[in-house]
Amino acid sequence: MFYKIHYQLVSIRITLTSKFHLQPTRTENIFAYNIPSSSCDYHLQSFFLRTVWDWNTLPQEIVQLGTVEAFRRALLTV
Repeated sequence: MFYKIHYQLVSIRITLTSKFHLQPTRTENIFAYNIPSSSCDYHLQSFFLRTVWDWNTLPQEIVQLGTVEAFRRALLTV
């Protein structure tokens, strides 16, 4: 779902900001998002915070795949 949100394949807006990496870092891809800080457990365990952390740590070649099906197949190898 986050892939679809990122590539605007669904009409869900996110309030997250991109980190704007020009090159992938050792731990994050170039499409990484800032993870908002929170002290509430229910917020820390929300879909967006958990999913953004997973998204940020995916390899660059996976987040750049052109279709949802290719993305799904690539996730099986991670």
